[in-house]
Amino acid sequence: MLVTLTMGMFTACDDDDENTPDFINPEPKEQWSATMRGDNQSIRAYPDIFANYWEYTYSFEKNPNIGLRLTGSFPKARFFNFTIYDDLTQDDMSAIEDVNIKPNEGSINPYSTETEDYGKNTYTINIIPSSTPATFKASLQNVCEFPDTLKMVSVFMRLYLADQMSGEEHGGVDMPAIQAFDVTTGKDVAFPTHEECQIKNIPNVPSANFTDAQKSLNFMRAPINAWYPNSPADYLFTRIKLNSDTLAIFRFVPPVAPTKVSEYATSEVRYWSICLGATNTLSYESSYDEEMPARDSEGFVTIIIADKNSANLSEVQKKAEANKGTYVMTWNRKNYGDGILALYRNMVFSENFEHSMRKVKPIAMDLAGGGNIDMSELMQMLAMPVLGNWGPQGYKFSEDDFLSDSFNYANIRRMK
Repeated sequence: MLVTLTMGMFTACDDDDENTPDFINPEPKEQWSATMRGDNQSIRAYPDIFANYWEYTYSFEKNPNIGLRLTGSFPKARFFNFTIYDDLTQDDMSAIEDVNIKPNEGSINPYSTETEDYGKNTYTINIIPSSTPATFKASLQNVCEFPDTLKMVSVFMRLYLADQMSGEEHGGVDMPAIQAFDVTTGKDVAFPTHEECQIKNIPNVPSANFTDAQKSLNFMRAPINAWYPNSPADYLFTRIKLNSDTLAIFRFVPPVAPTKVSEYATSEVRYWSICLGATNTLSYESSYDEEMPARDSEGFVTIIIADKNSANLSEVQKKAEANKGTYVMTWNRKNYGDGILALYRNMVFSENFEHSMRKVKPIAMDLAGGGNIDMSELMQMLAMPVLGNWGPQGYKFSEDDFLSDSFNYANIRRMK
């Protein structure tokens, strides 16, 4: 149906104006970027390995008064949304999440009502500048607005666990069709040129920021507006330099994630994961909530990051398996280097979640790579002092220490 819509002829003038040429929109798959998969290192900025991303970027400076209408079918995934960014600053301007999307007439929203057939249900999203006349804006549903001072506008679509739930990276449906329109007249216009998105130009993290100076793994909240943030998601991170024969181990009490749509409204989070990325801001290893279901007797999970090429790896894995709620994530130091950014991601919808990462003061962007912070302020930025057991905290141990009979899991969550 979407292909039929987009292959049709759209007229940017009155029917009686025969001197204005018709135009044909590109097919949806040609309007958007190629799939940027988190699991194949085709997107930077520490993406989630279990998410797929697409972007469309256009020059609002060259196309003033132009809004976008997206028409599509609901994909089958754990989570999906659209986010509008200032592509020059990478700050988010507005967003709409799956459960908040009003379906078209005759459809239901499968993220709020259980159904097996997501794709038969359709939606329309309207992306408009703030200067859009109020009367026209009032006629639109599912509105995402951006300041009319922007020069470059980026639209991102994200799908989490689409491959796992639908068997296909798009969630079993076509990409949404994009139709440009003039917000002053309401008339459809030609598709603006797809410009290069700055997601391709994210800088590397200096290797000097990954140091042996501190063995404790202190998690802090990532800067709020940095590198195309996903508005429902919050992030805690720590930097690790993983030497040979060393293990990075941390523990925390994870939130409750849903197992079915009927639990979306009551679960503490929609999704959580641990991702490991390198200094080049690419993600290489990850694990998410369903892959880490067990907890120890105190409700904790323990994450062990081990060198994939270690001669002791099998022994480390064997001991970990004997301790309920302990999971080993491997890191290929030979291929990826010894600098690791461990990112703990929570997708939170409820403002009332008792252990929300939003209680942790985010570190300023200019300090995220390192620097001096006042101690009283630092304690507001550290996950464990603020969130208690729900805040991850860890330590670096030698493999011999972990494999010894005297190893005590209680020593993992220490700050020095």
